[in-house]
Amino acid sequence: MKMSRALIPILKLIFTILLLFLVFQSIDVSKITHDLRAFNLRPILVLLAICWLGQLLCSERWRIFASAMQMQGSYLSFVQMYFIGMFFNIGLPSLIGGDAIKAYILSRKNGKPLYLGLASVLQDRAAGLISLLIYGSVAILLHPILWKGFSLWTAYLLSWIAVAFVLWLVLKGDRLYRRFIVPESASFFQKMLKMIAEFQQALGMSRLKTSGFLRITLYSFINSGLVLWIFRQVTVAAGYKIDFIPFSGLFPLVILATMLPVTLSGLGVREWVYVEALILVGVPRGPGLIISLATSALILLCNLAGIIFLPCIPMELWNRACELRKNRSERP
Repeated sequence: MKMSRALIPILKLIFTILLLFLVFQSIDVSKITHDLRAFNLRPILVLLAICWLGQLLCSERWRIFASAMQMQGSYLSFVQMYFIGMFFNIGLPSLIGGDAIKAYILSRKNGKPLYLGLASVLQDRAAGLISLLIYGSVAILLHPILWKGFSLWTAYLLSWIAVAFVLWLVLKGDRLYRRFIVPESASFFQKMLKMIAEFQQALGMSRLKTSGFLRITLYSFINSGLVLWIFRQVTVAAGYKIDFIPFSGLFPLVILATMLPVTLSGLGVREWVYVEALILVGVPRGPGLIISLATSALILLCNLAGIIFLPCIPMELWNRACELRKNRSERP
């Protein structure tokens, strides 16, 4: 067991190095300096500010999901937790590592089980992903794209099948997986089954109203539209004005590929997929790599804003602990 756990990071590291090697081998390194000089850095600060505005929308969307599970807090507190989660995405070995931090803080502040916090965070993630997939699916229908003879619409079809399967498993699949749960087992497979069971239990406690659902839908489509526009502008800054529709068909697939847990924090996958995707819309591999690195840098700068809120959360948790202690001492 210990050997297998140690082997996974090693395999991820090897695969990361392999993908980066393939990317750099496919480009003319001598032209990278020229491509960098052609990159316009002036719009980046504006794009960064718009990124933060999008995260403010996502904070409110998450607050609605959490409120439906009886986890309360001010809008400002959710902004703080959301940006702190973004900050921890930088250092943790997963693109969703910061989500676990957000869920922990939210659960502790409300005195609720951790799985309730995780459920609210995963719902928020799912809402953003589904809206992005809708944009991409419509775009790929309007502007079909082939990659080595393979229709990208097929990739979207498979993505929707996977989404539908996960939703079915969470909502209706208890009869399928509960018979395989072994309470005393701590294997990875058993942990996944127990997490699904707890998530399903949390959904059963959710009381999301129609007005909340409509607001979540609106915020999701606005934020996903902003995301597509922002990262399309990065390609414009590199000197390639890709039409919005074909870019919208490609970018969600880049995001999906980056979420696959096959490399360290998505490194290598992001660069390889981005380069392969952009070449389909006329961007050479060298500038495609620059665009990929600039996109990663923009995401990093956006996530770094969370450091501002780090001093806020420990004090709030301490105050919450004091309140709980006081309430217990006052009980008869």
